[in-house]
Amino acid sequence: MNKAFFNVLLFFGAGYVLSKLLKTKKTNKNMVVKGFYQVPENIPNRIDALHSFESRKSDGFGGKMSTQINAGLRKLYKQGMNPDLLNLDIQIDPVKYSVTWSATLGESKNKIPFVGMITRGSAGGGADERAKMQVQNIKSLVPNGTNITLIKDLNFNNKIKIRQFFYKYGLTNYPAQ
Repeated sequence: MNKAFFNVLLFFGAGYVLSKLLKTKKTNKNMVVKGFYQVPENIPNRIDALHSFESRKSDGFGGKMSTQINAGLRKLYKQGMNPDLLNLDIQIDPVKYSVTWSATLGESKNKIPFVGMITRGSAGGGADERAKMQVQNIKSLVPNGTNITLIKDLNFNNKIKIRQFFYKYGLTNYPAQ
């Protein structure tokens, strides 16, 4: 009887430890998405192009940051994780007109699946006011969006003024897992 009890206890204990190891492996699985773009000298309105983190309507130029981050978040969701945009780092070189960025994606601490990022902003004189006006309707720009949360307020002012807001969001068709 004692041996049977000990075997059952050992079996459940090993199962518990294994489940903790598997969960730890899953939750520590972060993904880093990176990008770089440089504005060519001959492109019109270079300052505007410099803060085209996704793309411009006028010519399509931009870094496709949201496209790449959204793809990473949705990949993590498909793997069974409630993803989140944990960190967004942006480096702007106003002399070379270049942008280097990286985003750390991982598991949502509050179980909300954030599957998208959107950005709006402005550059040049009056950038602060124009950028703030653009985010007033951010909720209408994300159809079926939920939990729209500011992830970064970029206030760059080194030779060039850029004010840019970055929001992460969930979607109703991506429920918590």
